[in-house]
Amino acid sequence: MRDMGWPVIRSFGFLLSGNACAAAILLLRTVVVSRLISLEDFGIGTSLVLALAMIEMLTALGFQQQIVNAPKGDDADFHSALHGVALIRGMIGAVALFLLAPLLARSFGVEQLTWAFQLISVVPLLQGGMHLDVYRQTRHYKHRAAIWIALLPPLGSLAALLPLSRMFDDFRIMLFAVLVHMALGTLMSHAVAKRPYRLRFDRTIMVQSMRFGWPLMASGAVMFLVFNGERAIVGRLLGLEALALFSMAVSLTLTPSLVLMRSTMSLFLPRLSASAARPEFRARAITTIQSHIVLAAVMVTAVCLLGGSIVHHVLGDKYRAVLPLLTLLTAVQALRVVKGGCAIVALGEGYRKTELLTDLLRITFLPLAAWSVMQGASLPHVVHIAGLGEAAGLMIALLWMHRVQRVPLRPLAPPLICMVAVLAWAVFTQDQPTGVRAAGFGLLLAGLAMALPDVRRIIFTKGAPDGMESKAIQHR
Repeated sequence: MRDMGWPVIRSFGFLLSGNACAAAILLLRTVVVSRLISLEDFGIGTSLVLALAMIEMLTALGFQQQIVNAPKGDDADFHSALHGVALIRGMIGAVALFLLAPLLARSFGVEQLTWAFQLISVVPLLQGGMHLDVYRQTRHYKHRAAIWIALLPPLGSLAALLPLSRMFDDFRIMLFAVLVHMALGTLMSHAVAKRPYRLRFDRTIMVQSMRFGWPLMASGAVMFLVFNGERAIVGRLLGLEALALFSMAVSLTLTPSLVLMRSTMSLFLPRLSASAARPEFRARAITTIQSHIVLAAVMVTAVCLLGGSIVHHVLGDKYRAVLPLLTLLTAVQALRVVKGGCAIVALGEGYRKTELLTDLLRITFLPLAAWSVMQGASLPHVVHIAGLGEAAGLMIALLWMHRVQRVPLRPLAPPLICMVAVLAWAVFTQDQPTGVRAAGFGLLLAGLAMALPDVRRIIFTKGAPDGMESKAIQHR
């Protein structure tokens, strides 16, 4: 890409490495907590995090988008007014969570722990006091402050596990680790700010912020159900130990998929948006989807081959039941990664509702999952239904891309077939020896590589440039 100079590549690499490190720290914290407390206590901690995530997503107003996109995003008065909006949003979220605490505790069967749900309601209030200057710095392509905020709070909460484990031996370790994380996040936002914190309440800005943010709140509700719907069903109907196992499997598979999707968004979206001609856009759209297919297949292979060792050596025997869920959830996340590629292609031409529509289709499968659990279905059946939802969403996303954006699907058929074969091999060979699975994955990934037109062109076309040959020496 011609406009991808070294500064842009370095910035992308900086963001990618920062996001990956932050995700790894959070995953490590989850693993350490799981070793320190019982399955039931881990399930209680997960229920607290679910309650917090619900309030956060339902009250999201997109302050980052408002500052980055607004014409007056650099204005100090605008920032101070948004600080007022953020504080009111935090107070509303805190009050809502505090009042809902008895109902939430009752829904998870832990009425005696209502105080814990009330205590975690302090988190929205902490977030309401964040300094928003980090988003102004992002507006000017300065990402260092954002990376500090992404890295140091989870690192501090990880370090806090040692003293917390000396004081408690139950879910309170997870509860206070989350509180430490959120408190450090607010403190870091003030530490990295270049401007002093100012607070004012402006009715006009408040109304504008609500008008901008209400679609994000609706989207937040959908995203909460997409990422946490099955967890809520499992915790409510199957108990806290089942919730602990399911949440651990989700954490181990969701983390790599989120890192991939955040990184590919930064890499491919600018290229697609800059495509002026229709043939150029189509070519880049096909490259985008093919890249997501390859990344999804590699992710499935890595998790299936390494996941067993991680569970056995890191999590211990009490999480052994996670193994079959790990394979199935990785397949589900692979479908979501490819669907994310379709969403990036849609955003490249300004279609912002495509991902929302496919996610709405995805959550229509939640009642089926709840009904199945009430009829006695096990955790793998819940994941099967989730996979059906993601597959249906992917098909709709591909059809949208073909019918509306006129992107041909024929070049995508061979790699999609290979990816489906990778998913099938992962699911149906769970009990086979690692060597057998590795050999099969190797053959399938090789077939996937051969299904990509650019790879075939390099291998089979005589004299095809591969970027490795040196220039011929001209003789005079």
